[in-house]
Amino acid sequence: MAVDLLVIGGGMAGLTAASYAATHGAAVMLVEKAHEVGGSAAISDGALWTAGSYETIRLINPQGDPRLNHTLIQNYPEAVEWVRSTGVECNGPDREAWTKRQAFDAIGMFFDVFGYLQRCKDTVLSKGGWISTDATVEHLLIEDGAVKGAAIKDRDGETSVQARWTLLASGGFQADPESRRRYIGPHAGDLILRSNPNSTGDGLRLALSAGAGLAGRMDGFYGHLVPSPLANGLQPSDYYRFVLNILVRRGVLLDARGQRFVDESIGDYHAAHAVARLPGARAVLVGDAQARQDDFADVRPTVGNTDRPAEAAQAGARVAEAETLGELAAKARAWGYNGVERTLLEFNDQVGSEPECMQPLRLHYQRPLDRAPFFAMEVQPVITFTWGGIRIDEHARVLNEAGRPIPGLLAAGADSGGHSYNRYIGGLAPACVFGLQAALQALSE
Repeated sequence: MAVDLLVIGGGMAGLTAASYAATHGAAVMLVEKAHEVGGSAAISDGALWTAGSYETIRLINPQGDPRLNHTLIQNYPEAVEWVRSTGVECNGPDREAWTKRQAFDAIGMFFDVFGYLQRCKDTVLSKGGWISTDATVEHLLIEDGAVKGAAIKDRDGETSVQARWTLLASGGFQADPESRRRYIGPHAGDLILRSNPNSTGDGLRLALSAGAGLAGRMDGFYGHLVPSPLANGLQPSDYYRFVLNILVRRGVLLDARGQRFVDESIGDYHAAHAVARLPGARAVLVGDAQARQDDFADVRPTVGNTDRPAEAAQAGARVAEAETLGELAAKARAWGYNGVERTLLEFNDQVGSEPECMQPLRLHYQRPLDRAPFFAMEVQPVITFTWGGIRIDEHARVLNEAGRPIPGLLAAGADSGGHSYNRYIGGLAPACVFGLQAALQALSE
């Protein structure tokens, strides 16, 4: 079999590339490891968002690749139009609302992501393309340093697929504990997975076999903080039910000594890295009635209004409520967290007078916790997808260690690295933008 574009992975990046290329006349084959296409995108909340400008993205993400950052910002509008062209429901994009949500200049929209993925799949098939599920890639076909396709194994056996271009879009390596230990850190193997269990680093493995380079630092990841413990573990139905981003931004995180250790106001994805480095990878989150009210008012299409402390308590997590900080501290002490009241009183004094003296610094939401009732919740980090990965250029071409394109090889989505190292700038938007870049590259020759 021979095609113009062979896509390995059927998530946001892979299906976007496959459907766009097929729409514009390319012969396309998509290979998916799971029984159904969709990947982690299918269990996301459908938020197509990113920074509002190149200046913003460089300010908050100075260690990211400037070329990739520029391409993301410049081509975001085209990605929005492509999603809209499929006919799925979209609300936005909206700049004001997303800037308020992220606490920096941002733009985004929610869309029917499951409907979008299905329409992309239908488009590939209607244009005469092929989609093979329950299939794995044994190895790439490499001739004289150029990638010419891949050997595919499915229920019918092994087949060699010749391709002018091969796109790696398998979704990152977050589902492989050993890869997490190797690239993120020795304790990362114990992180709880909050995404597609099939994203085990296949794209990275294949890219390295072709001589690909890695994109700078490999130790970054996008994750969240969730309640601890959870009696039944973290189930897919809990992925958005227990996202604590608003509560973390408005609250205070303390370690076992009762000390702050991170700027909570940046977001729980940022705090998740810091908690993962603590002994036992646990911390206590403290908030007040205002933080709880702000969180309840943050309506997301996936879950609507949710009282997360109450939901966490029902799921078996350590959650306490009290009318005073002293009473709350006593309850947290029983979980092994000391010095809570002292730190909270100091926090309230500092944020009300000289917040610049706070250590760690708090950039946003500089408000004392002073509205009873108060709550405390033990939290733990989970991983959604990896930030490190395959080195690519602005056209989604895979680069070798010397920075030169490997003929015939592309990468997009979480398989590619270099987009973000400091602050989260969206997952679906970069996947869509660079999925389209990969398709355009395949169509250009």
